[in-house]
Amino acid sequence: MGPTYVSASDSRSSTSSKRGVLTPNQFLPLTHHHPSEVDSKMPASSHCPQCGYNRPDLSFHCGILVPPRMEELLKSNEPPLQAEHVHLDSTICESHGFLARLQQRITETRVALEGLLDEERRVEHMIESCKTIVHPIRRIPEDIIHEIFLACLNTEREGMDSLRRKFTRLVLSQVCRDWRRTSLSTPRLWSSITVDFDIYHNELACQYLLQMCLFRSATHDITLSIHSGGDISESHLLPVLLLCASRWTDLSLSIPYSSIHIFSAARGTFHRLSRLSLEVTRGHVKVPAAAVKPVFDAFEYAPLLREFFTKNLCQAVKQINLPWSQLTGYTGDDYGSVYIDILRLAPNMESVSLQCDFSGPDFTHPPSLSHRRLRILHVHEANESDTGVISEGGIIRFLSCIEFPMLESLRMTYGNASIQIPSSLQGLTAGSLRSLRIDAQLVLSAEAQANLFSLLKTTSCLSSLLIPCPLMPEGSECDGILFGLNGNINPGVVPSLTSLTIQFLNEKPHLDPSFIDMVHSRRYPASNCTALQCLRLSAPFAMESLDPDVVGRWKDICDDGLVVYGVE
Repeated sequence: MGPTYVSASDSRSSTSSKRGVLTPNQFLPLTHHHPSEVDSKMPASSHCPQCGYNRPDLSFHCGILVPPRMEELLKSNEPPLQAEHVHLDSTICESHGFLARLQQRITETRVALEGLLDEERRVEHMIESCKTIVHPIRRIPEDIIHEIFLACLNTEREGMDSLRRKFTRLVLSQVCRDWRRTSLSTPRLWSSITVDFDIYHNELACQYLLQMCLFRSATHDITLSIHSGGDISESHLLPVLLLCASRWTDLSLSIPYSSIHIFSAARGTFHRLSRLSLEVTRGHVKVPAAAVKPVFDAFEYAPLLREFFTKNLCQAVKQINLPWSQLTGYTGDDYGSVYIDILRLAPNMESVSLQCDFSGPDFTHPPSLSHRRLRILHVHEANESDTGVISEGGIIRFLSCIEFPMLESLRMTYGNASIQIPSSLQGLTAGSLRSLRIDAQLVLSAEAQANLFSLLKTTSCLSSLLIPCPLMPEGSECDGILFGLNGNINPGVVPSLTSLTIQFLNEKPHLDPSFIDMVHSRRYPASNCTALQCLRLSAPFAMESLDPDVVGRWKDICDDGLVVYGVE
């Protein structure tokens, strides 16, 4: 069938052609493309190569008026010619039929697409399931999983309450059946318990979780930490805890003074206890002057107790009865006279950390004492604004009372503005010293620097030294330290020094030539001096606007690998 033309026979006058009516020369076929063009542009019908089914092509092919005429009619209110009207009506009818078939195809295609998408999701889920099954974590040996669980526990151990439902070990036991079996078969995972009474609102639920932890810890040693700002004497959790007191190895108590007596109920059962920490909340508590014997005897029979830490418990010797003779470690914030009494009672002590506050009015200079086992000593003076006590000179007064012939490491920390350094140590203390560390936030005065170097002249075996020192561009207040450590100027000062650490007190230390001279003087071994092997600095030098010669000398030192940054 040939192409159809729009008829131009109309009763209207010939003037209508001037208004844009199509003349016979303007008639177009309904498909106004050349047949070859139409064939080349029409999409091919859907053909299945397997069954030979051909889906009819649904591309719409229908002739319309020439574009100028269509645009003219759309932009005006003129009615179309009769022939045009007939043609447009025919187009509308054909289009409705085509649109219905097209919508049916769209519906079918959507259904097919949803089916494909469902299949895609199913395959993706299957792939993820297979990946989960073949994941390398399933091949990790059970003993490695044990260690991973324990490592996770260690990251939360400090200050983290154990009776939370989101605590690590509870979460690990709820991941899967295998992990639950592993966690339940690892008693050590449940043997570290931290109880914070200040955050509990439902004590019954906490009691259930506590009993669960104790049950799952089996017979493993228990590390227990208890904190409370209020009295816990009437708590229902204490009897549950005291029932397993024989398994405690590490006990930390931060409780009111009035609650300490509770633990006397378990007196004689602390067979495994090796470390005890006791902090009294709500400030310091002083023992009555008339007290004849210790107030608390709960820990008197603890055959394995080796370390004791106390805070805010003044005159601990009179407050608590301990097997002092077997202790090897002690940390406290008591009076100096109490420390001397403790060291007399503890001849096997090897490491102590003491806050030296000689503010007690009853303190008198005791006779000299020689402690022959102590190897590590840390003494510090607190900031008066933090403690409300006067600490100035506390370190000097304490060190002047006791001789430590076997002392290897001495650390002096100053939190106040008045830094007083001893010029000598009692008896043979300085002769055995291997490490000396001085921590301060302020510059050492000229007197303190002079006392320091008087002390260093007596430490012939000292190999490690840490001192605070600011280096300023406008001139250093620590020139005395730099000249004092210069091996060429003072060859008798710390001749065995191999490690020197400088804690800079200013943010951008200035590289001073006298500092380089000091380092060079100890860079190589001499007849009376050991070579420096490590120079540790808390921060790098500010190298702007420096003499090129100074920069070059410093670069040579750094290139030798002598310099390390960061203070441990």
